[in-house]
Amino acid sequence: MSRYTSEQTVYNPLKKKTVPLLRLDTNTMTVTHFNADTQTDESKTYHTDFIRYHLHFSDSHCPDRLRRLVNEGRIVEYLDDMERKVNEAISRQVELWKQSDSCYQNAVLSGDAEKMLGLENCFISMAREIIFECMVYI
Repeated sequence: MSRYTSEQTVYNPLKKKTVPLLRLDTNTMTVTHFNADTQTDESKTYHTDFIRYHLHFSDSHCPDRLRRLVNEGRIVEYLDDMERKVNEAISRQVELWKQSDSCYQNAVLSGDAEKMLGLENCFISMAREIIFECMVYI
């Protein structure tokens, strides 16, 4: 289990020991923050495949970057930003293909919802392949 913990610690009276302020578990894709005010752990788990791929890639190729993001308390902001940007890039590329693809345009004109959906799924797969290489495996 690849776990990154912040250097900053706080005392947890329930556990009767100091705990890291932030923890990142790359296997469960979970960031855990110990809230000193409420004395509770607050977790955020990511569910997208590209966050999983990025975390595992980063864990094996650039663990120092993950360690720095956790230590600086910016890991959630970083992952949220990546999730948003990758989703937006995929959507933009799919829309471009939908506007320029003659097969898709013919399906729209004929009202063939099954063909439109099939082509859109194909566009999504193609966009993911291109965008993952440029944005996820970095």
